[in-house]
Amino acid sequence: MAKFLKKGSEKIDHELKDFWKILVVDDEPDVHAITSVVARDIVFEGKKVKLYSAYSSQEAKEILENVEDIALAIIDVVMEGDDAGLELVKYIREKIGNKLIRLVIRTGQPGYAPPREIIVKYDINDYREKAELSSNGLYTMIISRLREYRDIVELEIQKRLLERGNFYSSMLFSDGQKSVDDYKMYIESLFDDFSRILNNEAVVKYVESDRNALVDLPDIKFFDNLKHTEVVWKDDRICEFFVSESVGSGKVIKAEFSKQLTETQKNFLTVIVDRFASGITNYLISKDLVETLYKIVYILSEVTETRSLETGEHVRRVGKLSRLFAGSLGFGEEYLDVIEIASMLHDVGKIGIPDSILNKPGRLSDEEFEIMKRHVLIGYKILSQVEHPIFKVASNIALFHHENWDGSGYLKGLKGDDIPVEARIVAIVDVYDALMSDRVYRPKWNENDVLEYIKDQEGKKFDPEICKIFFEKYDEIRELYIK
Repeated sequence: MAKFLKKGSEKIDHELKDFWKILVVDDEPDVHAITSVVARDIVFEGKKVKLYSAYSSQEAKEILENVEDIALAIIDVVMEGDDAGLELVKYIREKIGNKLIRLVIRTGQPGYAPPREIIVKYDINDYREKAELSSNGLYTMIISRLREYRDIVELEIQKRLLERGNFYSSMLFSDGQKSVDDYKMYIESLFDDFSRILNNEAVVKYVESDRNALVDLPDIKFFDNLKHTEVVWKDDRICEFFVSESVGSGKVIKAEFSKQLTETQKNFLTVIVDRFASGITNYLISKDLVETLYKIVYILSEVTETRSLETGEHVRRVGKLSRLFAGSLGFGEEYLDVIEIASMLHDVGKIGIPDSILNKPGRLSDEEFEIMKRHVLIGYKILSQVEHPIFKVASNIALFHHENWDGSGYLKGLKGDDIPVEARIVAIVDVYDALMSDRVYRPKWNENDVLEYIKDQEGKKFDPEICKIFFEKYDEIRELYIK
């Protein structure tokens, strides 16, 4: 039983300690020297940079095998071979399966590696010519990639926490145990997994909630005021919540982590533990599942929206409107819950797009737009890893919501009913909300211009049936923007 509980709970070794690790792969000593000078002055979020130098792809592989948590690799193309750097990229992404490390190609011979071809063909995060990288340029590039790495690691941690929370909650669904004592194993295993994922040991303690047990405790007011299953953080390391066994009695469960947690980590744990404790208290948690997943997905989507300088209200409105459209198409209540939550993750792949492109206050170049288009595939790869119906729909939306009804969209050029219905719904919802909102690259449109555009794109960009629903339900849709 214990072995079963530990499945999938391995530690993510990407919690950075005292510095950011950067690997420089180049056969020119001067490049290493220049990078070292620039890196010496970098302090990002209170941590300095530690450089690892490799003068060939083989040396780089040895470092990658022995050093964990490398945030960024800056790789030359031409070393022991004309494409040694590109082969190293394939090795990192495909052979050892490292999707978290940020990869930047830095070449002094662009003729050997045309940028447009390389950025599309290889899973890299940036392409720079050595001649264009001044000290300031190198400094800016490193900070941008470190910020990107920090965000994507945080997203990976959140995904693992969600998976483990879902795992233990599913066990509660099928288990007929009644006593809180019977659930101790699940509670302790849940926090044991949190410890591994966060690389932050947690100790779980239990306190009886009857008056006799609490009389000597200094925090008696805390217990008197604590609501059933409410998770309360006493500081950045300690959370406490109540589980009821019967009227007037129960247990206060205290989990104390060895290190401070971030606000995002605390928010995630709050949602997951709240759902878990609620399930124990009520013996079944099915009625809470959709609401809890909604909260988790909203937090996930906010990570992306914060990077793209948009508010969480965008994803919330996309969810509400997607639910409205799906209901008008005749889908049942269960699917409406699914699409409302799933649609909020439509742009989660933007977590992998550089800030300079994501927040550019102007039109993107052709090359920048090619990079931007990759967010649909990044989002699909992230979401398709979670075995849950909501994330199945979410991965479809992420991958296909930029396909057009007439086949002129991207990435696959699907047309008509070949595009999943959830993606067709989000396509019109996302565009409408975007045009009705201020963005970093333009002010919001006039409402009449938006309606005219939607009408003009019927049968081109948008599904005609969904366009019809849009105008039939427009008074209801508009209410979201009046409040």
